[in-house]
This record gives sequence, structure tokens and C-alpha cells, in this order.
Amino acid sequence: MDEWRTYLYPLGFLSALAFGARFIIQWLQSEKAKKSFVTRSFWQFSLLGNLLLMLHSFIQVQYHICLVQAINGVISWRNLDLMRNDQPPKPLKSVILILLGSIILVSLAFAAQDWLLMDEGNWLRIPTAPWQTSSAANVSLFWHLLGTIAYLLFSSRFWIQWWFAEKAHASQLSLSFWWLSIVGSLLSIAYFIRIGDSVNLVGPLMGIVPYVRNLMLIQKSQTVGQAP
Repeated sequence: MDEWRTYLYPLGFLSALAFGARFIIQWLQSEKAKKSFVTRSFWQFSLLGNLLLMLHSFIQVQYHICLVQAINGVISWRNLDLMRNDQPPKPLKSVILILLGSIILVSLAFAAQDWLLMDEGNWLRIPTAPWQTSSAANVSLFWHLLGTIAYLLFSSRFWIQWWFAEKAHASQLSLSFWWLSIVGSLLSIAYFIRIGDSVNLVGPLMGIVPYVRNLMLIQKSQTVGQAP
């Protein structure tokens, strides 16, 4: 099975392209409007990327990544729900139930895969690309800790965004979202280059310029707003 997983590894590029495209499109739309804002297409591409990366991480047996993408997928769907004009958004209680249900389903799916394929409880596999010549198992603990911090920062930006969106009853991307994006992407780029994870490297690389530019647009709009 590990050999097949290695051959299927490139499928993960589809999710990376979806994640990168959401920020490129959001950036171009913001440039046109001369302000940082978010549209439905951002969350549609996000949801597509979440689902594709869930599939990729399930095949590659990366439980933690699949679980986080399931959570972020619910957040992407919730933002689309908040942006609907034809009907009121779903109650927060229903969203939380869907979130818990997603976590349970992912956990059951990994348990079933483990039982059927007899993976012996290995839910945190380090994927190997067909073109890799060395294993990430040789990477020091420092780099894996750095990668964990980067992934948490990258993921927490959406959890914080969801908190603000629920308070405002509207989908929005705050200043903290973009700062967490920049810091998380820089750390992620260093980590993914070190372990040779090409799939997860594409997203942060494509997002750097849009992250910085959105901060510049926000700062510019705040400066204009403060002008006498």
C-alpha cells in the first residue's frame, strides 16, 4: 500500500492549487476594489481545497491534517452560509453539531482504514513523493516542531476568523488573519522545503504576495479613514 500511496501523492497538488487560487483571486478582486475584502469565490475555493486535501491526507494516512481540513471545511461552508442573502444563516448550534459530526466521521474513517488495511495504528504517516531520494524520517525533531507550529498558525487563522465572523454575523478577513498567514507561510515554506513536501509547499508560496498586499490595502484604507 505504501508504494501505491507514493504514486498517488501528486493528487495532493490539486488541493494546493485550489488553496493558492483562492488568494490570487481574492487579491485581484481587492486590487480592483482598492480595498481588502472577501467574496463567495474565496470560500468556494477554500471548501474545494479542504475536501481535496482531506482525500489526499486520508490516502496518505495523515490523520491530523485530515482532521484539521474537516474542521476548516465546516468553517468554509459556514462563511458561505453567512454570505447568503436569500435566507438567514443556520443557527450556531447546528454548525457546531456538523463540526462534531465531521470530527467523528473522519476518526471512524481512519479507524476503518486501519482495520481493513492492517496499518497497525499508524495514523501519522510521513508521505513520500515518487521523486524523493531521501526520507523525511531523517529530519531532526527541531524541524518537525517548527512544522507543527507553522501548521497550527496556518490553521488558527481560520478558527479566529470564524470567531469574528460569528460575532459580526458576516464573513470577513481581519488584520490578524493576514498576519497569521504571513508568519505561518514563512515557517511552512522553510519546513516543507526541508522535508521535501512539494504538495504542501505550493499553497504558502502562492499566498505570500496576496498576504502582504492585503495588509498594505488595509493599512492604506485605515490611513485614508483617519485623514482629516
